[in-house]
Amino acid sequence: MSAKTSVIFVGEDGWTNTARDLAEQRGTSAHDFHKPWWKGVKLYHRNGYRYDVEKATPDDEVPPVSKLKGAAKHDPAYNVAYEYQSTGFYQLDELKQALRDAVAKGDDSLTKFHKADELIARVDAAMNFDDLVNMLEYAVTQELDI
Repeated sequence: MSAKTSVIFVGEDGWTNTARDLAEQRGTSAHDFHKPWWKGVKLYHRNGYRYDVEKATPDDEVPPVSKLKGAAKHDPAYNVAYEYQSTGFYQLDELKQALRDAVAKGDDSLTKFHKADELIARVDAAMNFDDLVNMLEYAVTQELDI
């Protein structure tokens, strides 16, 4: 278990991720800024509150997508400052349901190494936030046949 993990990200499309905390800023490319990872993503913090990204502000003006076409080799990097808004307190069952839904969506990132029913059983057995972090870490770990 990663005791340093304090945030579980769950997207409407089944995408999940974890982080140490709500990052004040992070790097991104111009192309990725125009495909905002935070849209439709709920951030469940270990402190019991759910958050949304309220505002994402790049450190410099990001050119429109039309100006980036054909710029695959030159995709400028930016630091983006994030502001979060709490959308209220959540119960563990809400986070468990969000993760069940993410597994069920069939996003290959969660079910790449383990079957969906096995991951859902781990979600169902979770007693706390750390158990869910452990499930997500397990999901992305390939078991080697020795």
